[in-house]
Amino acid sequence: MEKFVPKFQGAPWPDGARVLHVYAVPDLQSDLALARLVDECREAMSPYPITPLGDGTLHCTIEMVADTTADKITPEERDDLVAALHTHLAFTGPLEVTASSPIANRAGAFLDLGPDESLVDLRERVRDAIREVRGPGALLHNGGRHHISLGYAWAEVSSDALQTALRKISPSHASVRFSALRLLDVTFQQFPRPGGESAWELSWEPVATIPLAGGSDGAEPSQPAR
Repeated sequence: MEKFVPKFQGAPWPDGARVLHVYAVPDLQSDLALARLVDECREAMSPYPITPLGDGTLHCTIEMVADTTADKITPEERDDLVAALHTHLAFTGPLEVTASSPIANRAGAFLDLGPDESLVDLRERVRDAIREVRGPGALLHNGGRHHISLGYAWAEVSSDALQTALRKISPSHASVRFSALRLLDVTFQQFPRPGGESAWELSWEPVATIPLAGGSDGAEPSQPAR
């Protein structure tokens, strides 16, 4: 592993900058098997220079609004984006996916999510909404395969021993249900660690919640947070 550095517009994230993201956030109060799996992963990660994500910041990134930082997006522009997300997701129902065996990589550890098809379709709908409101220049990141990050490394260390510890966790899979997406004002900021190191930590402020109701339960669209 090496120190995790978040990226924005293809460059290292400006310390403390805020950027709008669309996340799918698991509900650990309902997905108890996932909560147990995450707890065991945190225990396995504890001897390593990794900052674990707390229950309140676990997430699957769906898309980033990457044309500018969040402070430059007006309340009216946020409202337009929320409305577009509601429109493009109006007939998308809740997703049931599986979090697979935990994996240690160069940035920390994560859980892959699948099946891919439903998540890819969800991401394309979100991208359509962002593209409609902010243009194609707002979509600058590949995104890769959908996953839930478990923690971010803040120093260099071999990941082999951590992967061995993670592979001992059983059961190593858990179901995850996403019944809404969240538009969030996301911040990455560096904080000190032992030995003169620093670690990137994630926090966010809510902007809006977009239910994945499939047009079947009469749910009213949530209002953007002010």
